[in-house]
Amino acid sequence: MQPDLASMLHPQFSNTDYVVLAVYFAAMLFIGIWFGRSAKGASGYFTGEGKVHHWIVGLSLLGTYLSALTMMALPAVSFGSADFLWTVQLPFLLLTALVITRFVLPRYRLEGCVSVYEFLERRIHVSSRLIAAIAFILLSIGRMGLVLYLPALAFSVVTGASLVGTIVVMGIVVAAYTALGGIKGVMWTDAVQVVIFIAGALATLVFIFAPGVDVFGIAREHHKFRMLELSLDPTKLVTAWLILETIVQTIRIYATQQEMTQRYMAAESTRKANVSVWISILGYIPLAYLFYFLGVGLFAFYTARPDAAVDALRQAGRLDSLYAYFVVTQMPPGLAGLVMAAFFAAAMSTISSSMNSCSAVCLEDFYKRFWCRNRDEAHYVFLAKSLTLVWGALTIVMAVLFMRITLAQVVWSKVMAISTCGILGLMALAFLPWKVNRWAGITGVLVSYVVLILLTFFLQIKPAVALVYPIPAGAGVNFLLWPVITNLVSFVVGLAIDRLRPRRQDEAAAPATAP
Repeated sequence: MQPDLASMLHPQFSNTDYVVLAVYFAAMLFIGIWFGRSAKGASGYFTGEGKVHHWIVGLSLLGTYLSALTMMALPAVSFGSADFLWTVQLPFLLLTALVITRFVLPRYRLEGCVSVYEFLERRIHVSSRLIAAIAFILLSIGRMGLVLYLPALAFSVVTGASLVGTIVVMGIVVAAYTALGGIKGVMWTDAVQVVIFIAGALATLVFIFAPGVDVFGIAREHHKFRMLELSLDPTKLVTAWLILETIVQTIRIYATQQEMTQRYMAAESTRKANVSVWISILGYIPLAYLFYFLGVGLFAFYTARPDAAVDALRQAGRLDSLYAYFVVTQMPPGLAGLVMAAFFAAAMSTISSSMNSCSAVCLEDFYKRFWCRNRDEAHYVFLAKSLTLVWGALTIVMAVLFMRITLAQVVWSKVMAISTCGILGLMALAFLPWKVNRWAGITGVLVSYVVLILLTFFLQIKPAVALVYPIPAGAGVNFLLWPVITNLVSFVVGLAIDRLRPRRQDEAAAPATAP
């Protein structure tokens, strides 16, 4: 039987802390509206007329990629039995930066597409565009809900505030400034929010090294800096699969997710857009190490100073709230409110980006493409703002549905693998030096989903390879390998279909870069 958290947790969140939070929310509304007031037309609303400073673009990319998953879920992972295993992924982000800045971003800038999925139509077929656009929207709804839920959960657990009420207030605030400010408002608030949660993390670090807490000694004693698991067992979470998963998924994120690629078009030039990508990735690597280290530090702190409430959080599967509990119980009033604001900042930077990008996809890939191409710009801007409010409502609903999950980092990895199955393979087909057959893209993605279903529900690896249902725990292919396998299948099957089918004249003659 799980313990009653409400009876175990009695932290004090002072009036000063509430004032700090209120000032933060008001400031985000003001910044978003102020910097977004000059947006002109749908292009300005979604790309800032290509005049946003590359440092702002880079910080916005960083804020979008970080999210509350980084600030809250990473410490929960390293606090638990995974130790420092997940940190092996971080250096391989440099490979992602090279691929994106050398091959992907320059091509997108040359194409000049507001929606990255228009590129798929030019290089393959409208069907591929729709598949990728729908996958992005589904992914974004899930991500926005999860990212909204995490800080709301932490705030609720440590203050006793209504979880649903916190979710609703956060959702309304972020939807409001996103709708009113457009991409400029989103990127400027992202930049400010990055500064806030960096400051919050550094402040926390100071208090973890409390008198009598030998962080490094306790961590070494419990092997908390364990980084390598050299087994090649396909059923386990090991180093090799962590590396493969991060290469595939981070390239997919920076190459196929609209909230990232949209920012490439907002920078002043291709060279400066490339610098923005490097700012984002070089900023993320040390910050992720910091948040993993905070989890180890929290383990050492509560090993030296046992707390029944921490055991209650562990038993209830609520370690994602541990960082917030430490902040409220160990940091002085005002500063605790600032760090709590950092949790909200980490979430809101990601949510606002996803809301704006989902609106762009709906407008560019569906509304303009199939219904209304020739309306005035005011009409498109009004529709974009209205759609943003719709995403706000859906985000609130999804956050409420996520209220029963545990260990958000693992849940998120599975959500990504399922909702984006085969999309990186599809985009890789679009980068081939010829126009790919329309059926190649569709077939590759469909086959990748068949493979995903097999991996998820039927394929047993241990003690012997077999098709069974349900798969015994620990006997199937580890979820880290799902995106690696399915995207490879999507590309290989698509390439094979393209080579086997007779080529139409328009496909054979298509140039490597569309106008």
